[in-house]
Amino acid sequence: MAHCKSEEIQDLKQILLEIQSWDKIKEKGFGKLYFKSKGFLHFHSKDNRRWADVRDGINWGEEIDIPHKANQAQKKAFTKEVKRRYLNCLNA
Repeated sequence: MAHCKSEEIQDLKQILLEIQSWDKIKEKGFGKLYFKSKGFLHFHSKDNRRWADVRDGINWGEEIDIPHKANQAQKKAFTKEVKRRYLNCLNA
């Protein structure tokens, strides 16, 4: 499954900048974030659906839907879940 193109996640730029500020997170391409040397977060889009794959500790967690043109409440819920998974990575 191909990753989202950068123009498909421009609306999430502020969220991505926040996540990049977290300890041990590195960007290796717009929207492709790593925790230490392991993939941590990236996005997919198919048939008008957009979702993120986000590591949850040592394994990949369930997909997180983040709609195109997500509203503020959806963005806040997405960020909260990504943060929860990030903390699991720190503690793994």
